Amino acid sequence: MKNKIYKIILLFIFYFVFLNANSEEQFNFDVTEVQILDDGNKFVGKQRGKISSNNGLVIDANEFEYIKSLNLLIAHGNIEILDTINNYKIYTDKITYEKSNGKIYTQNGSRALDLSDGIEISAKEFEYDISKNIITAKKNAIINNTVKNYTISSELITYLKEENKIFTKGKTSAILNSKYNFKSRYVTFLINERKIFSRNEAIVTDKSN
Repeated sequence: MKNKIYKIILLFIFYFVFLNANSEEQFNFDVTEVQILDDGNKFVGKQRGKISSNNGLVIDANEFEYIKSLNLLIAHGNIEILDTINNYKIYTDKITYEKSNGKIYTQNGSRALDLSDGIEISAKEFEYDISKNIITAKKNAIINNTVKNYTISSELITYLKEENKIFTKGKTSAILNSKYNFKSRYVTFLINERKIFSRNEAIVTDKSN
């Protein structure tokens, strides 16, 4: 019967592996309670659990909903994402994971840590392209690296980890070496070369003077 609800409550951890018919990638759910709805098309977890996949992601969340036909995962509440391949940790309140497209969208305040490079990114929203290893931070975006001593703020920041580049859109301010203030629009920062530039008018001030 359509829309029939199968509710499974176990005293111990309920663990299952789901393999989407249209995908070779797997989701593993490690939860205490799950509801299976819509003739097995939807999985809903209401008590905190762990979701992992064979592309190196581990997601902890208070609640989740997985729609099998869309290969779509939605999670809410105190979310922590560990990407064991790209070496990130991401903290947020809500995510939409379009697994077929390899993209994660975050909402309601987000923070990402690049565990290999000492970079911290914060913004209201992220778009994380997993295969391209690109994080786009939107709305009050800040990227900070205490090791290489720079902070960049803008309305939109794109971090291309593989290319060691940062792009911004809109008004941008940067502090380099705790000394130089840089203000412009649509800025490019080459991390390894420590070069910052823009095709727009820029203002640079030396805080030590």
